[in-house]
Amino acid sequence: MSFHPTPRLGVIALAAAIALAGTACERQLMRAPVMFDQTAADPFDELPPERRNTATTIFFATNRVADPDNTQEPYGRGRAAALMLGRLDVEIGDDLGWQDLIDRTIGENGRAARPPLRIDPPHQYGPLLTTAPPRVVRQSTGSDEEDDDLHVRFMPRQDPGRGAFRFAQALDDEMAATNHPEVYVYIHGYRNSFADAAETAASLHHYSGRRGAVVCFSWPSQKHLLDYLEDRESAQFAVSDLRQLLVFLADHTAAERIHLVAHSMGSFLTSNALREMRLIGFDESPRYLQNRFKIDNVVLVAPDIDADVLQKRFFREGFHQVPRKLTIYTSPEDKALVWARRLLYGHERAGAITGDLLTETQKLWLKAHRDTVAVIDITGQKTYGLGHSHHTENPGVASDLLLLLAHDLDPADRGLVQTRETGVWRFPEGYTDEVRRIAERVYPLVDSDTTNVAVSPPPTRTYPKNEDPASRQSADSAHTPQAITR
Repeated sequence: MSFHPTPRLGVIALAAAIALAGTACERQLMRAPVMFDQTAADPFDELPPERRNTATTIFFATNRVADPDNTQEPYGRGRAAALMLGRLDVEIGDDLGWQDLIDRTIGENGRAARPPLRIDPPHQYGPLLTTAPPRVVRQSTGSDEEDDDLHVRFMPRQDPGRGAFRFAQALDDEMAATNHPEVYVYIHGYRNSFADAAETAASLHHYSGRRGAVVCFSWPSQKHLLDYLEDRESAQFAVSDLRQLLVFLADHTAAERIHLVAHSMGSFLTSNALREMRLIGFDESPRYLQNRFKIDNVVLVAPDIDADVLQKRFFREGFHQVPRKLTIYTSPEDKALVWARRLLYGHERAGAITGDLLTETQKLWLKAHRDTVAVIDITGQKTYGLGHSHHTENPGVASDLLLLLAHDLDPADRGLVQTRETGVWRFPEGYTDEVRRIAERVYPLVDSDTTNVAVSPPPTRTYPKNEDPASRQSADSAHTPQAITR
């Protein structure tokens, strides 16, 4: 007779597994993507000389309650009434020069001890007022009756606020300095503190070549092993704030493209926000939505979403039509999602599905949408720890993710192969060598004279007629749905 753990036992087992896995006390840069390990590919070639140092900047948007007395975690676990916007300055390594940092993060020494990260205290610009509670307006009714002399109204906030506009200007300055008009939004998962999420965002920003501007969206996860269900509620709490942040970025920054990378329970949060955006513009075409919101790539890493909910609530209602492309990384070997499934009464998690688990209708749907939706099964790729944080603990997946975001390569051009029967992509044998060859083709080479070395330029992004990025912000300006900005 088989044994099925109860939800409580599942939580305890998950806690034990995570405890055994251990966590580092010191914050460190993520593991080097395998395409930069022992290769000459240089992700920093386009970085202006004045930016070639060990200090970098990321931005944040958080609905955690501030804890100014806590220098390690300036924002805690409580839920704030409005989304606070700010900036974090990050130092990579201890007293390293630029060349020392390069030697520690890419090339033949890319597998050396990872440099530590030091995150300075946050600089706050102010709240995004559209996420704040309605204003209370009291007006006299002119009545002489003592109990009826005021008329009270609750007015929604439509002005983002001065702090939000300062935040937008800082993002514009960052994008202009790197000559990449793109914003990358990172949404963390369960059991992440504010500093945990900032560490991941800073690592991804570094290995992306510090292109554009990165915003870490940090929602009030509890950081406790046994608070999984409470974290799911807090993820729901954060949905409208993420939606309003994305609308603000599209409306008030110079970004031509906005990319989202969501991990684990953050994928649940992100999918709900995109669903709301699709439903508010339910009678608009996908092309209109993509022009309106400028969302280019959405990546869901190990999504902690009920697989049936992903199909019925998200795909059927068109959340995948808001971005230009949707990519989902899955692994049946993800131990965290195995225990999440047991905790949630056996419902399969989307981040653990494989082609064998798809119905014939689902396989046909995936093939019909192969140009806009990609499911990537990472089976066989080494992920450290619980096999859950593919984007930072799996050097192969990190390489694939960065090739997608930096160069907009299709899965086949990134060295992946598609299973004909299911439409699911996978990493082939020999992927490590292949992705290194791809990296040395699409990136300039370290210390090479690019006038004498044949280096293929990254592919130019192309858009259908009337979808050129330069015209995206003004396109359909007279047809912007007003309700979504509230």
